[in-house]
Amino acid sequence: MMSLRISAKLSSRVGCFFLLGSAALAHADQLSFDTLYRSPHYLGHGDAGVAVADDLEAIFYNPAGIASGKGLYKGTVLLSPTLEASAQAKDLARQVFVEGENNADTLRHYLGKNIHFGLSNASALIFRRAALGVLVNTQTDLMIAKTAEARGVESVSATLAANRVATFSVADSFWNERFQVGSTIKYILRNEAKVEANIIDAANISDQLAADKAGQDRQGIGVDLGLMYKHPSAPWRLGLHMENAGTTYLRATESEAHPRRLPQIVTLGWAYEMAAKMDTLRILADVRDIAGSTEKSAVKRLHLGAEMSVARIIGLNAGLNQGYPTAGIYLNLYVLRCDIGTYTQEIGSAAGLRPDQRYYFRLMAGF
Repeated sequence: MMSLRISAKLSSRVGCFFLLGSAALAHADQLSFDTLYRSPHYLGHGDAGVAVADDLEAIFYNPAGIASGKGLYKGTVLLSPTLEASAQAKDLARQVFVEGENNADTLRHYLGKNIHFGLSNASALIFRRAALGVLVNTQTDLMIAKTAEARGVESVSATLAANRVATFSVADSFWNERFQVGSTIKYILRNEAKVEANIIDAANISDQLAADKAGQDRQGIGVDLGLMYKHPSAPWRLGLHMENAGTTYLRATESEAHPRRLPQIVTLGWAYEMAAKMDTLRILADVRDIAGSTEKSAVKRLHLGAEMSVARIIGLNAGLNQGYPTAGIYLNLYVLRCDIGTYTQEIGSAAGLRPDQRYYFRLMAGF
């Protein structure tokens, strides 16, 4: 519990150090809080990948992918530190630290714009048919807005979610490896905090987020289920992922606090793959929350992408995430891998209302 609080405090201090300034939860991007892991690799091609998930990504995107491949051992991810920040965070950091404009007037320029900052690290030991994983991540979102309650005075609303997750995944294949099924069991320890303050008091908002009274600790166990089907003669495959099967409940450590519900989300994925020697071209499409139980906008549920890899060393990604373009590039040197790119997340109730462009960078070490 103490280590999670330290992680939450680090996120709030680092996030606010760069940002200083999200809408209330009614406007916040719930996907960022409900989904534990988003792959920097997949974000480059529209966050689609349920039909092709493998290795580390399979643990969270589709555990059925752990059964793919040959042999017993698939790989080890020692470290994968990832940094993510919105375009507004980058601009605000420049104004504050380069131009020295550290005042309330600077923050007012970002009125109504979401400011996002995230840090994460995932490690895993992956065998064919079984995998162990550990994930630690923190996400801070802030927004400056005028509210009727504050009589038109600008206020800063900040939300923080810090997760520590341990996973165990199992999978197997059937029918000459055409059909794969898998499951991930996850133990989640989470701290969430929300603070609202007058814009004049925004300078100490990181301390307010890190305070014990602002955060709430919760913990629980959840299960993800996955299926994959590979056509025997055509180069396409299907994937189905049920995240938080039956709903995951995180119980609060304090008896008077309410539990947190991570909703069940079903994603259907399709992939077309063409390979020539060591070069590969993939076309991907995912529909997240196919039943529309948590997201009513059809455009926000759609993820499209394409990936081209050369000699399995260099890869180029492009796609659409919720109707917005994404792009990414990676360099894979087997022991080290680097992913860098950009995507846009819609934090409003419908596509086009409140887009939040973000940049990400990941450096992965393993073998």
